[in-house]
Amino acid sequence: MKKPDIYCDHLCMIFLTTNKKIRFNELYRRKLTQFNVKMSRPTLVEHLNHLLENKIILRHEENKQKVSYELNWKMFDQLAKAQKINKTLLHQIKNEKIFKSKSLKEQKIYATGILHIILLHNLKLNILDILEPKNKLENHAFFNILTTLYSIYPKWFIDTCKESKESSQRALNSINEDIKELMETFFKPTT
Repeated sequence: MKKPDIYCDHLCMIFLTTNKKIRFNELYRRKLTQFNVKMSRPTLVEHLNHLLENKIILRHEENKQKVSYELNWKMFDQLAKAQKINKTLLHQIKNEKIFKSKSLKEQKIYATGILHIILLHNLKLNILDILEPKNKLENHAFFNILTTLYSIYPKWFIDTCKESKESSQRALNSINEDIKELMETFFKPTT
């Protein structure tokens, strides 16, 4: 079983955030564009088939003209957990103004906290690869979906920094202070 590629990640993200059955044409015409994913029809079919083979998505056929797909939540314990996380994150994603209304310092704390969570999930993924090799595809799919969802916060923080050189400089100074403090804490010379 091969590891999902970037196209599979994009499709999983679309199915995760949509959280309903999607007909092929809607997926191709609307959802790929909505999520800024460029994919030809043959590539879409190929990757849908890959996800179907690995039971990541389900195919529903009413007739030859009406075929829809959805994420297979029952197949994956980790993805079922992601569904719960998804509801919270979607609320935040839909409310970007909430994040941007916070001070630059609060945004930085939130963004760096999220990056820390992503790194911890990556460590967990590497350990799960050792403990559960048969669940590798599931675990990698979960990690890729989670990373994509969480990465929106650092992106918003960078967008705030782009608003002015002053914002960028304040953010940079604050990050440099954090780096210095962490370096002094973890790499303090022993006497």
